[in-house]
Amino acid sequence: MRELSERIREFIDDGAAPIKVEEVIAQGSGLRSAPRRGWSTPAKVSMASVAAVAVVLAIVLPLTVWNTTAGRSTSPAPTGAPRWRLVSSQSSPFRALPAGGQADLQCVTDLVCYSPGYGSTDATDFYRTTDGGDSWHQTAPIPLHLQGGQLLFSCADAATCAVIGTAQNPGEMAEIAYTSDGGVQWTESPVPGPSGLANPYVGRMSCADGPHCVISVSSNAAGASPTTPPTGTFLSTADGGRTWTQASAMPPGANGDMWTMTCSSDGSCIALSVMGANPHWVVALRTQDWGMTWTAGPPADYNDAPILYASCGDASDCMLVPLAGPSGAPYEIATTSDAGSTWRVSGPPSGWENMPTAVGCAPEGDCWVAMSEYDVHSPAGAYSDPVIEATHDGGLTWSALAVPLAKPPIADVLTLSCPPSGDGCMGIGNLQDHFVLPPKGSTGRPAPLSGPLVISNLPTSPSPGA
Repeated sequence: MRELSERIREFIDDGAAPIKVEEVIAQGSGLRSAPRRGWSTPAKVSMASVAAVAVVLAIVLPLTVWNTTAGRSTSPAPTGAPRWRLVSSQSSPFRALPAGGQADLQCVTDLVCYSPGYGSTDATDFYRTTDGGDSWHQTAPIPLHLQGGQLLFSCADAATCAVIGTAQNPGEMAEIAYTSDGGVQWTESPVPGPSGLANPYVGRMSCADGPHCVISVSSNAAGASPTTPPTGTFLSTADGGRTWTQASAMPPGANGDMWTMTCSSDGSCIALSVMGANPHWVVALRTQDWGMTWTAGPPADYNDAPILYASCGDASDCMLVPLAGPSGAPYEIATTSDAGSTWRVSGPPSGWENMPTAVGCAPEGDCWVAMSEYDVHSPAGAYSDPVIEATHDGGLTWSALAVPLAKPPIADVLTLSCPPSGDGCMGIGNLQDHFVLPPKGSTGRPAPLSGPLVISNLPTSPSPGA
């Protein structure tokens, strides 16, 4: 990931031609195996060499949706309209992150969200809020061996979560820890390697109905070119990971490397895969039986991009935001409301900032896109002026929601998680000073960074407890 960070930073700072995904992969970036949350997208790459500082923020559905000829309101929200707000300045697990670090988050209701610790070689910290982010409490330790960095997890409801850890015994591909009581107790089970795949690894996981979980599995054959698309399959469990079943039918040539995967409680799932080279295209894989059989939709072209943000609010509605070039270069917004059978692709509406940084979707076309102005030559910091663009009709119209003031200002939003209610989102962002680089030739140490902030205007808990 560090190599990928340096490569993309050079690309953006120098204004070079867009980096192709296969070029990044060929340099051993680890792009394929970078873990990410079940609601999320491939990790955003930090452009700075100093530590990132996380803040948490949340929004609720605007009272009014603006509809203008440009498809976006440029006016401030009316008085009384919901906005992002600060609720805490000292709250685990949102703390200073190492350079290139990412914090994860999943909100399963307006009040209940989960987030892991970050960065240790045995990252067993896992946190839960039951009051919309006002306070966070650590669960019981996860009984897994976990690699440093991000944690692959997915939560089906307020009490049920699953976490993937590294394999400890021959014949295992991974291990899974499962809780049905909000993290008071965890049970550990092995995840067997699927048949027919050499060197398999877990890609994405989605748990949508109690003990039901589906994971995507990819494999790169020994000696294969780094640019060779991996083959893959899916495994599913109906008992919290005690037993697993491999998919019995996969579309011909299906790519096992998924950018995001989302399952619904009726057993339908959608998994988005980026395939091909020059150009790339997106293919949606769909199942109606908890991953036993899959079909593939038609390919959809998109800008070749080293960074792609993707989120599916349900098994039918998804949004992709690929970033294709340096500061000021074009990016696209691609949406589907029919599980990838058709895609609508457009450029950003007039007046948007030049750098998308996160996307999060709820069911039925509610999506939020975090934007910032990116300028590596700005003395105030590479990222500035963040705003959250919201749509409630699958991207046909948009309205802007301001991010609250902080000291130092919030520079960019790293991730967004939107619960199924569609009432809004919670997100994690960075304070501006983490992207202020030391002057060239400076031998002094960077100034101390500010502490983390927690931001929310999701409903507060009506009573203590879950």
